[in-house]
Amino acid sequence: MPTLTNSTSWLWLTVAGLLVGIPSLLALDVLLGLVYRTSTHAGVSITLPRSGTARRVIVIFPGYLMPGRLLGDAFAPFVAVDDAIVAVNYPDRGIDILQIHTKVMAALQSLKPDELRVYAASMGGMVAKLFLDCYREAGLPYGKVVVILDTALANRDNVKRPPFLLNMSCWYRGGPLSSALWTAASLLGDRLPMEEDAPQEVVSAARAALGRAGMPAVTSQACFIMKFVPIKEGELADVVRQVTYIHGTSPNLDPLVRISDAIDAWRKGFPGLVVISLRHRSARWHLPLVEYPREICRHIVAAP
Repeated sequence: MPTLTNSTSWLWLTVAGLLVGIPSLLALDVLLGLVYRTSTHAGVSITLPRSGTARRVIVIFPGYLMPGRLLGDAFAPFVAVDDAIVAVNYPDRGIDILQIHTKVMAALQSLKPDELRVYAASMGGMVAKLFLDCYREAGLPYGKVVVILDTALANRDNVKRPPFLLNMSCWYRGGPLSSALWTAASLLGDRLPMEEDAPQEVVSAARAALGRAGMPAVTSQACFIMKFVPIKEGELADVVRQVTYIHGTSPNLDPLVRISDAIDAWRKGFPGLVVISLRHRSARWHLPLVEYPREICRHIVAAP
């Protein structure tokens, strides 16, 4: 039998250690995930209008792993002076629509607007649709809603990822070990381009927040996408006054969303949907929102 060199021995020991260690670490992470980041409490962040009186409220439903509070901070300088912002903050784990609806409606009751407008990005489109179902049951207290969808998903088939990943997210809760890996991987992500007057401190804070999101948020939000029930024919007509769908240029380059399929699905729910391509934001970056607040808000405010 040939004698192994020291370097070869260490290589084999490393490989053997990984083969044995990875399943053990995964099992440990699954076990720890039962008690790690168990908070399921959503929240809302309110930005008061610069004029002091809220004629209109813009409710923000952020996308996958997006911090709603920071999105509201980025948008605030670029909306109308009498626009208030209510930004939804998703919890550490899970999406509870009834809880979100209750907190948004409480914020609206305190602001007492004449008009309600909804901005929903990526996964936030699904959250917004379910919110509108609750809003309909509440009797449309602020009238029909204007909705601005930004690269918004309409069903799980719009996601450019293998289906098994979404399926796996519904049983793997995520723990501290996988969360640490997520944080490390987020440091290697691309630095997205931005508008000249984008708030630098908000952009930096949003990038840091992505790294802190944690694997429980990653998996539970993916499971929410997986279980979302597709929109039915004409389903939004009785609760929505207008729907505008915005997306970046060259939509086929979006790395995460099949935008043309998503538009078709949303148009099924609201046939009068209007589609707008943003001139200065490329779809290849998916959703640089805090990086492009001025252009996005121009369309939020201008929607009929």
